[in-house]
Amino acid sequence: MKKLIFEGAEAKTFLTEFAGKKAIEKVRAEKNYRRKELDEKIRKNRTRDEANLLHKAKTVGVRTPVIFGVDKKNSVILMEYIKGKKIGEKIDSLKKKNFQEIGKQISLLHLNSIVHGDLTTNNILIKKEKLFFVDFGLGFNSKKTEDFAVDLLGFKRTFLSSFPQKEKEWKQVEKGYCKKARGKEVLKRIKEVEKRGRYL
Repeated sequence: MKKLIFEGAEAKTFLTEFAGKKAIEKVRAEKNYRRKELDEKIRKNRTRDEANLLHKAKTVGVRTPVIFGVDKKNSVILMEYIKGKKIGEKIDSLKKKNFQEIGKQISLLHLNSIVHGDLTTNNILIKKEKLFFVDFGLGFNSKKTEDFAVDLLGFKRTFLSSFPQKEKEWKQVEKGYCKKARGKEVLKRIKEVEKRGRYL
């Protein structure tokens, strides 16, 4: 069994099986506009980096899918299937504590030098009140406040553009984010980035 469930600009995601259980297979797509040798190198490196970030996030306490295998040659990651709902699908039933926990988990990533790179309500799943972060395909390691601010600001923009009526809930995300060290520093930088954006 192998079923395409999502096709993005960077990769195709399939529902498949591993050891008799549902699993996710993520295949990084070839880019024909790049020279073949360069394309293979880029896809191989990004596959390796994503697998490393998924593992690193898990070791610091952020739930991510368990990795079953990595095929760098073919740019494939085989991982656990999380039978949860995207937070965007559950947005109206989430409580204040859930939104704060989202912020705390993002802060935990940043405190450990992990930039997710594509924070959206589709890339955070909830299962029995537990959050899972998925799709680190655009992620990277960084210690820069600017990178954390851009990461969180990207999430803020997608969150409020999808759910403009949820401004109070977004404030709870920020409140949770600030419960960890450097949170206020990052939120201050976000305001600076937003100001720059208005005058570009």
